[in-house]
Amino acid sequence: MYLKKKLTENGNGEDSGDSEQSSQAIIAYLQDFGLTSKEAKIYFLLSKMGSASANEIATMTQFSRLQTYRAIKGLLDNGLVEMSLDRPRQYTPLKIEQALNLLGQEAERKILELEKKTPLLLEKWSTVSDLQLDKTNYTFRIIQGPKNVSKFRTMLYESAKKEISATLKPNDLMKLVVEGADDIFEKLTNSNISIKGLSEVNKLNLDASKRFLEFSKLNHITHPNIVPFTIIDGQEALICLSRDCKDSAPENAIWTNHPEMVGILKQVFDMLWTGSQDGNSRIREIEQAKFSNRSI
Repeated sequence: MYLKKKLTENGNGEDSGDSEQSSQAIIAYLQDFGLTSKEAKIYFLLSKMGSASANEIATMTQFSRLQTYRAIKGLLDNGLVEMSLDRPRQYTPLKIEQALNLLGQEAERKILELEKKTPLLLEKWSTVSDLQLDKTNYTFRIIQGPKNVSKFRTMLYESAKKEISATLKPNDLMKLVVEGADDIFEKLTNSNISIKGLSEVNKLNLDASKRFLEFSKLNHITHPNIVPFTIIDGQEALICLSRDCKDSAPENAIWTNHPEMVGILKQVFDMLWTGSQDGNSRIREIEQAKFSNRSI
């Protein structure tokens, strides 16, 4: 609906700075749906003009004729543009709802295709004995940006075979629920994978804490400057970093499979776990304090 609204606004001839920003945002969104930058610009231009010839498109976009025809072909192949039979050819875009529906179907088709090919690739991969990347290589890796950190962390969760140990900031519990990590954890525990979490359990994350305690161990610890880290199967670790030591989202992270570093983090986790409070006990304290109007 946002994309449709912006297309409509810009089709009304707005020439303000806000209109230009909206145009750039729309083109960026179209690229998120799988179009190239030139395809997105041409589709947006056609949506404003109604229809146009290749020469008109090239003039308006300042693309070369070759670039223009290549982008138009991409739009035609995706079914997002219709071509007239008269000359010069006129190109007319589909409505945005139809275009997004087609792009969504294509994305789903590609995902299903990749899912089918994954076991075939792994089977062929296992037959190659001299792959250097499969040999143990202890290293460190930096993951930059909150979205990339979130995706990488989720990938690590899903790769667990035995156990997950994690320290979390209070807000992390709620963020993990939003990201769907609680569903991943629940599936893992159903496969007998142990999950232990350490976080401050408070009134704000009470519901999220209860959710995690349905299928995992969650203990309460009061440590305002705790650095969130996750250990997977005692073999790899992800350390999340933010600009401050409060409760902001991690902006970067360091991943490592170096045994000494992972071992040190495991010792820290075990030490903190020993001095922590059972999560269910902490929740009872909060609820009893709430009932008696006491602060905790």
